[in-house]
Amino acid sequence: MRAPLLAFALFALPAAAQADPMLQSILAQSAKAPVVGFERTVRAEVRANPEKEPATVVERFVPKSPTSGTWTLVSVDGRKPTQKELEAAAKNTGNGVIPGFHRLHVVLGAPPSRRTESGGRTVFHWNSLPEGAVTTPGGDISSKLSAEAHVEEQGGKPIISHVRIYAAKPFKIRGIATMHSFDVTSLYKPGTSGLPFLTAQTSASDVSAPFGMGGKRRSSISFKPL
Repeated sequence: MRAPLLAFALFALPAAAQADPMLQSILAQSAKAPVVGFERTVRAEVRANPEKEPATVVERFVPKSPTSGTWTLVSVDGRKPTQKELEAAAKNTGNGVIPGFHRLHVVLGAPPSRRTESGGRTVFHWNSLPEGAVTTPGGDISSKLSAEAHVEEQGGKPIISHVRIYAAKPFKIRGIATMHSFDVTSLYKPGTSGLPFLTAQTSASDVSAPFGMGGKRRSSISFKPL
């Protein structure tokens, strides 16, 4: 799905996990960041069920309030959403799981280790994510996932530019399904407000589950604010 990761020369070995002032400042901004309306274009490259899952979908969401963790689907492919689509969107976004900078303080809230790569880029690493960071129809899988966040200087201040959440090894879900692989990479750029805005995301997963509920999925998503 994505090119092999490049090997970078390190100036320092990963530091012990602890609260990092630079990261804490970024996550404090995340906690205060307003949620915004956006359009996302999902391009499914691999679908578990091609007959039921469209290859490309363009959706528009608006938050119910600037601080809300709940969202309203307002259009699908330029038309008004059906009742079934509204119900599915409400189920999938009702707990604030819409991705974005406003979620990073939840996803990356635990103390990480830190390293510095050639070129001065700072990379934070988490062996495990806190409860509530990543939820699926099979439940909360946060503790089974690891993460890396890249911080770069842009406009004279540090900004998170790249976040990867992945499964370091296969794991069971509720004892009946197996997540063989899970990998989501999100890219951020400075938005009009000066805060980072999620611009693109790639995801890949491979799940085996009873009754044909699993399968492989791979997609790329682009985001733009409304």
